[in-house]
Amino acid sequence: MKFTVVTILPELIEPSLVAGVVGRAREAGTIVVETINPRDFTTDRHRSVDDTPYGGGPGMVMKPEPLIAAIAAAGLNGASPVPPEEIPHRILLTPAGKPLTQARVRELVKRPHLVLVCGRYEGIDERVIEEAIDEELSIGDYVLSGGELGALVVIDAVARLVPGVLGEATSIDEESHSAGLLEYPQYTRPQKLGTREVPSVLMSGNHAAIAAWRRQQAIERTARRRPDLFARFVPTKADRKLVAPLSTRTHVALVHHPVVDRTGKVVTTSVTNFDIHDLARSTLTYGLAAYHIVTPVTSQREKAEHIASLWLDPASQEQAARKPPVSGSRAGALALVRTADSIETVLAEITAEYGRPPLVVATSARGESFPDAARRTPIELVAEATLEPAPLLILLGTGWGLADALIPSVSRVLAPIEGGSDWNHLSVRSAAAVIFDRLFGRVPGP
Repeated sequence: MKFTVVTILPELIEPSLVAGVVGRAREAGTIVVETINPRDFTTDRHRSVDDTPYGGGPGMVMKPEPLIAAIAAAGLNGASPVPPEEIPHRILLTPAGKPLTQARVRELVKRPHLVLVCGRYEGIDERVIEEAIDEELSIGDYVLSGGELGALVVIDAVARLVPGVLGEATSIDEESHSAGLLEYPQYTRPQKLGTREVPSVLMSGNHAAIAAWRRQQAIERTARRRPDLFARFVPTKADRKLVAPLSTRTHVALVHHPVVDRTGKVVTTSVTNFDIHDLARSTLTYGLAAYHIVTPVTSQREKAEHIASLWLDPASQEQAARKPPVSGSRAGALALVRTADSIETVLAEITAEYGRPPLVVATSARGESFPDAARRTPIELVAEATLEPAPLLILLGTGWGLADALIPSVSRVLAPIEGGSDWNHLSVRSAAAVIFDRLFGRVPGP
């Protein structure tokens, strides 16, 4: 595989590629790394590669002519153009590019030739990008003096996947990000260092147990350190046995008291048919454990129980010419409905069921609600709660929101849902669907 670095500072590239894995690969001829200097394609006596920006502003901008000529020269094989199957892929290293990921590295290694273009100063003329660049990549959300360090990162990351570069090919599959996870902890001799010892499972000789431990550690480490990666992680059936999905121990409660009205007065709201049906269906769709309807009014609880029972009663099902209730039906959703006279009753029921109290999370359209509770984004909450053995209870308020002063059990509060306008008053059914999807929906990959 070939790498060509287009840079006005080739002296930054060569010293970094003489040692280590990449250095050995170059020496063996497995990879080829060359540099091309845009200054060699200038026409003035000062060999100028930059000029002042149109429109004013600080700094200088790299001129298009020498840069385009240097990039074009990288695509030549001696004096002749390369065959179509060997046309180089031209990459500009820039903080404005897409983030470099391990998945993208795996795609880049399939290219026979990468041309890595390094900008300097305030950047390069936009016409270079339009005419001579195929892709823009960033190695992080920060600014460097130029693209050379980014080019070296790409060379190192891609070269390691070239066949024959690494001595142990299977090690690639176990590295960080190889499966969307960070790598598990590694240990070597001595067995004991001060008070810290190597986990006993690693010395057990039980390869299946070791593999399971490493996988569990990788999942938990990713949740703890990189919630953003964990949000995109899709666990296998085996993974679910190692780290139980948070959704399966998550309960949601629709609170009709204590809530407030538009004046801030504590009130009790009415249970509606829509709330019963729609939140039950959302609860089942996202795989949650149960849906609690909280109201101190006995007749309202009886109403909710009656509506749910209509779908669960086999006689009513038969009379309505519907199929028997199954987990994937509306009857299955209504089977998740429970009622309680207070939030404290819900807490007691969940504590008895799981043997420990739940982590209580409030939702609110008002950013100032629950001032003593820790604020969490959905990604942060899922990563944090996944590592906790406790169940999760999400409180949804009716009316104008939960009466926060009367609910001391709340320790976390989700960031408010915000749209594109200044008005923020979603129905509780709409808000619940948005929240559930952010917490438990399948996140598409990059």
